[in-house]
Amino acid sequence: MMTDCTSLQAENECRSLPLPPEGGIRVHECFLCGKHSPGANEDALLATPAGYVAVVDGATPKSSFRLDGKFPGRWAKELLSEAIARFPRGLDMPGAVAQLTEAVHDFYVQRGLEKWVEENPSRRFTASVVIFSLARREVWQVGDCPCRVGTACFPNGKLIDRIAADARCAFNQAFRLGGGTCPDIAADDPGRRFIHPLLEMQAAFQNQPPGVSPYAYAAVDGFPVPLELVNVYPVRPGDEVVLASDGYPLVLPTLSESERYLRRVLEEDPCCLSLFKSTKGKQAGNRSFDDRAYVRFTVG
Repeated sequence: MMTDCTSLQAENECRSLPLPPEGGIRVHECFLCGKHSPGANEDALLATPAGYVAVVDGATPKSSFRLDGKFPGRWAKELLSEAIARFPRGLDMPGAVAQLTEAVHDFYVQRGLEKWVEENPSRRFTASVVIFSLARREVWQVGDCPCRVGTACFPNGKLIDRIAADARCAFNQAFRLGGGTCPDIAADDPGRRFIHPLLEMQAAFQNQPPGVSPYAYAAVDGFPVPLELVNVYPVRPGDEVVLASDGYPLVLPTLSESERYLRRVLEEDPCCLSLFKSTKGKQAGNRSFDDRAYVRFTVG
């Protein structure tokens, strides 16, 4: 049975998870919350009767481009959630990645966007995903959605993001030494504007083979994902598993622990410049610096 997070019930967008009818997964807690509103949330949390539990994290937009009123990250979240819901029981990791890639690529073709996104990777409808397969007893990690299996934590952050975060933090700390304030940064982040060209250009590293560049990273964007960039973690009977999005600075063994640390960051370092260095901080009017999703379950 799923147990809602009672202390966060008012914000929780996760209401039910359709678990496999034969059992094998026991959900302890789940939580989903957009940084601004449910309608703009680019994170998804789902479980399917075929035995998959997944978190999908659509990429933060790098431009003002929208299609039918939705940013590309929102489209990626919706397309991949629908694709995971269609996964047949027993699919292996390469098959799952292929189906996710096909779902986004088919959308490009349907909307006449294929050439437009191929020419400029920063335009692609991109997401990270972390998926548990009950039939395979594996967790598949494509991109920077963190997870825990037993006592081991696997954040999988990108090297290029750490570089961009350091650059943003240095710029904003210099801005503050010159008289700028954290509210100024929350209203119009000068460090984010400083690193914006890099955020756009870093998409060139997306799904490059690891030998091409040390900055290569995996993401689902409608183009082939090098399988050597996809992490696979075995899960044993009795293991407790946590899947989350990178809206949590630390993914800890329980939701309450993860939320407590997030609240500490938001209280002590809302601009995300020191305690938690990030490529973005909490914007004025938002609940947090990013959308967030968290699910903890035990495998039978």
